[in-house]
Amino acid sequence: MTVIPNDIDNLNQLNRISPLFDIQLTSYGGRACFSTQDIPKGTEVLLTSEPIGSVILYEFRKEVCSSCLKYVYGEVCKIKADEPKVANVDEENQTNSKKKGNKKKFQGAGLWFCSEECKVQYQSKPSCNQLIETFETLLTYYQTKVKSPEVEDDDSEFKPIITKEYIDSFWEEVNQWDITASKTKHSKLVAQQLPKINSDEYTTVRFVTSVLHNLHHTHSETSVAYYHSLQSNEEDKIRAFPTLLLSQTLVYKFLRICLPEHLQPLLSTDHFRELCGREYGNSFGIWQQTSTNTEAGSIENENKEFLGYSLYPEASYFNHSCGPNLRKIRVRDRMQFETIKDISKGEQMCIDYFHILDEPRDERQKILKKNWFFDCGCDRCENEKI
Repeated sequence: MTVIPNDIDNLNQLNRISPLFDIQLTSYGGRACFSTQDIPKGTEVLLTSEPIGSVILYEFRKEVCSSCLKYVYGEVCKIKADEPKVANVDEENQTNSKKKGNKKKFQGAGLWFCSEECKVQYQSKPSCNQLIETFETLLTYYQTKVKSPEVEDDDSEFKPIITKEYIDSFWEEVNQWDITASKTKHSKLVAQQLPKINSDEYTTVRFVTSVLHNLHHTHSETSVAYYHSLQSNEEDKIRAFPTLLLSQTLVYKFLRICLPEHLQPLLSTDHFRELCGREYGNSFGIWQQTSTNTEAGSIENENKEFLGYSLYPEASYFNHSCGPNLRKIRVRDRMQFETIKDISKGEQMCIDYFHILDEPRDERQKILKKNWFFDCGCDRCENEKI
């Protein structure tokens, strides 16, 4: 989870994250965190702010609290979001809906909560009404254009040679569509060009929306600067999964047609590509938590279900090690990083990205290369070379 080594002066801003570590350029892993002092075992070195973007997988939407991210183990959260009293959705959409007399009953915007306290806490966030209205609009459109499993597109023949130039040319076609769409009435776009998307694509729609909303409304300039410093892994990810290009196109067009006016200026093909590219390799999984807590790295080692993912820009500077000296612990919707051994001044501070520490070296290398696009050169991997 490194960032682009582009502007050394920017390190001054990045080093405000914590007094316990500095972020430095390295020759082997982009930027990395190094302790500024001796740090004893059991020390909290970072507690993040709320994520700049977060989403619960569609299949778990009713089983995970949208506020504290608690998983209710196969049961259903009983509490939905309240309908905002002030209408903030796109006025044209509202007008058209009222004219047709088909304004639907509020469904809860796909937000479920484990308690009234969690609902109140979530809905007290700045500009939350607008986010709820936006999620409700997206949910309504998704339900009208959901892609049935039996009619999934066959993308097996889509096997281009992926280069940056190919990706750029692919998105240039989307730019041309954008120009045409901007001159087309919204009702016509909905009727004729709103794409059908599957549940994974809808999950991406909600994640992108949460990031755009937070960039527009709630996050500090410092947090936004951390976000813009994150490395994009677009080319590596699409080279590994070429059909993502097709999926991204559907997501982008869906958002372009359905997002409210106040978020439209933040949606461009360039920013959409950067946003998705930053999520690949920088986001943290939301995992079902258990009571087991070991020192073998991340607390996720004992987790079971993968429930969603969140993006914490300030936490994305910790590199991976198969012999980590930090563990990450989710505390409601935030991430806490704590030392699991004594750390000397100047020592790099590392986490493990995934629960693979018990795997043999070759398997760890394979998983890290596939998911995070790098060859691990940590001390443990070097010592375990045959």
